[in-house]
Parts: sequence; C-alpha cells; structure tokens
Amino acid sequence: MTVAARAPLHDLAVCGGGISGLALAYLAGTRGVADVVVLEGAGRPGGKIQTEWVDGFCCEWGPQGFLDNVPETLALVAGLGLDGELVRADDAAGDRFIARNGRLRKVPLSPPAFLTSDVLSLPGRLRVLLEPFQRRGALEESVFTFAARRIGREAAEVLVDAMVTGVYAGDPARLSLPATFPKMRAMERDYGSLVRAMLARRKSGGGGPAGPGGTLTTLRLGMQQLTDALASALGAGVRLGVPVERITRGAGAFAVRLGDGSEVAAKQVAVAMPPGAAARALGELLPEGAVAALQGIPYAKVAVVMTGYRAPHPFAHPTRGFGFLVPGRERRRILGSIFCDATFPAQAPAGATLLRTLLGGARDPGALDLSDGELLALARRELDHFLGGDPEPDFVRIIRHDYGIPQYTLGHLARLDEIERAAAAIPGLHLLGNGFHGIAANACVVEAERIAAAVAGGA
Repeated sequence: MTVAARAPLHDLAVCGGGISGLALAYLAGTRGVADVVVLEGAGRPGGKIQTEWVDGFCCEWGPQGFLDNVPETLALVAGLGLDGELVRADDAAGDRFIARNGRLRKVPLSPPAFLTSDVLSLPGRLRVLLEPFQRRGALEESVFTFAARRIGREAAEVLVDAMVTGVYAGDPARLSLPATFPKMRAMERDYGSLVRAMLARRKSGGGGPAGPGGTLTTLRLGMQQLTDALASALGAGVRLGVPVERITRGAGAFAVRLGDGSEVAAKQVAVAMPPGAAARALGELLPEGAVAALQGIPYAKVAVVMTGYRAPHPFAHPTRGFGFLVPGRERRRILGSIFCDATFPAQAPAGATLLRTLLGGARDPGALDLSDGELLALARRELDHFLGGDPEPDFVRIIRHDYGIPQYTLGHLARLDEIERAAAAIPGLHLLGNGFHGIAANACVVEAERIAAAVAGGA
C-alpha cells in the first residue's frame, strides 16, 4: 500500500507542539487548511512554555513574557479572544542592574546618565563616545568582536556580555552578530555608526541596536494561557505522547513514523522540533549536508531557580526594577536574576518577593550536573553576594533545561542557507522553531505566520 493510499490523509502534519507548532497549526486553519494534526512527543502541549502557580507564586518554566511590539503576536492573542487578558510590565520594572566589580550598578537609560554612571570606568565611557569614528567590520563576526571594535573592550565585556547573557545565556565571542542581532549589523551598514543610527531612528520612532522597543507583556494566568488557548482551539487535532521518529516521502504524500510504530500521512509536513531532533527525523529525506547543518546548531543548558519570600524586604538591596545580569568577567556562577513581583506584581502574593535566578548557560554548562539542593545553595550564595542577605525562601522551584536556548554561533546563517535550500527542494516540507531565525516567542509566531501562508498556498 502506498503512503498516499493510507487513510486519513491530513492536509498538514505539524511535528512538535510548542509555541511554533501550535501557532502554525492554528494560523493555517484560519487560512483554510482544514485538516491539521499536531504530533507532540510530550504529555502536554506548549513545549518550554509552562506556567505553574503555587501558593500565589507564579513559576514560569520558559519565557517570562513577550514584547508587545510585534503585530503578529498581538493579532494571534486577539484571534484567540485573549486580548483582555494581557498584562504589561509594571513601570517599576524600568530599572535594570548590571554586576561590575562585585556590585550591582544601575544601567543608565539616557546619554547624560551614562556619562555620570559607574557602570563603566571613565576611560570605558570615553571610549564609547568614540563609536561614530570606528571602521566597519566584516560581513560576519562575533557579537564580542563587533562590540569591542565599535564601543571598546570594557563596554563589550560589561554591557554587551550582559545583554547576551540575558537573551541567549551565551558566549558573545562565539555567537554570530548577523544571526543574533541583525539590527546591529544593519545599523552599521546603513548609517556607519550605531550612534548615528539611533539618532535617526529616534526621530522616526524606531528601536535601539538590539531591536525595536516594546513593553514586556504576559497574560493574566501566565504564558501557558497562550499555548493552552491554542491547543484548546485545535481540539482533537493535537495528539500528545506521540514522538516523531522519522519522516519520509512517497507518491504525493509524507509518512510520519511515530514512536509506537504507527504512521501519519499528510500532504504537507511542518517540522517544529529542535534542530537536533529534526535532523534525526529527516535523516532519510534531506541530503547529508543539511542534516549536518541541523546537527550543528547547539543549545545552552539552563537551570532556573525560583525562590519566593513572604517576609517584606528580604534583602538589603531593594528588589525593585526588572532585575540584574552578571557578565562573564565577574567570574560568578550566576547569570542573573529577574525580580518577578516587581515586573508583574500579580505573580506573587501582596508584599511578597519572587526571584527567577538563572544558572548554567554556555559559560557554565556543568551547573546542571549539580543536585537540586546544590543548585539552590549556589543560587542562595550568589543572591547573598549581590543582594545582601540569605533569607530562607518560602517557595522554591528548580527547573532544568538540558536543551535550553539555541546558540546562533558563527556560521549560523550559512547553516540556515544549506538547510533551507534542501527543504525548498522538497515541496510541502517546512521547518520552523526557535533554532533558526529567532529564539523569542515573538519570532516563533512571526515564522509560524509566514509558513502558514506558504502552507495555505500549497494546499
């Protein structure tokens, strides 16, 4: 019996039920793709997006929220009837801190504040002022090389390293600038200077070097409210506990082999799995070079230690603002900590404090070899160092992501080109997810919207 003769023959099979796969399935349905099935290996939909409420504390396993500057995400939320559930970060979350020489320093948010700030030394600040006079760089270079060339080594090691730590938990010396922060490369190309570009964009309402502006936003019940609504809208079209093992193509249709030995047939297939898992599933379908390119996209291991405190003002340092980041030059084992209750006050009981502390990442993968007790003790020592005091937490959750955050290392765009050229040669095959064009939930939704249009066009 040929693949095409097997019943039922779905219009679209989506392999992976994280935010990318769920959004694609839903958006394809709104474009008239009637028969869509989502195949998810885990026992719950949503991937890394998971929200747990315990005794009034909100524990986010994945992203804390999304920026409200991407129309596609807001349209998706509205389409699901959730626009009234949106919660934007409190004004108090505007202050951010960076560790320098063992102490937290407030990040300056204006040029006058930067000139008097102690976040950099006086020579470091003066070197930043020379940015407009620096030469252009190569088409591809690391984030660190770019930053050191334009704003000086100290600013690269403090400000830019902290930014990369907060977004990617990565090593700026290994990450590709055009893959991770394409706007920075475009600003240098178009204006010859980040400063000149920001001045020009300020007049037109554009964002800064890392991307456009926006306010961190979540939903009333947490980020899982979004993925739950997508799964609910898809209903029986979401199948859980069915890991995808292999994808092949026969006469006019794809065959998706599942872990239990059964097969699902579909006219089109979208693979919304991590690149390594996609490489294994597509090993018989894609050429060897594309499979190797998929396998060449690494992930950083990340541990999240959530601690809640009911006593008022548990630390000497006020936990007002968004939180703090710790650059690698500090030689600490903490990446940073988010002040969750200051960002979203409803995520903790009134008067309580909730911290989300990150460890591991590209610079300390061994942190995930520690036991839960050792991770908690390490987080408490680091919080004591930076915030002053080691109060006994009333709430603790420890989350481990062995495949935490994709790392767009040098050569990422070349790998993407090889992967996408190979996929384009197989009509009806689509790849998406945070391993390719952006790690944030917004990027996943934008990619899902683009691919939904392609799926509908090929239906």
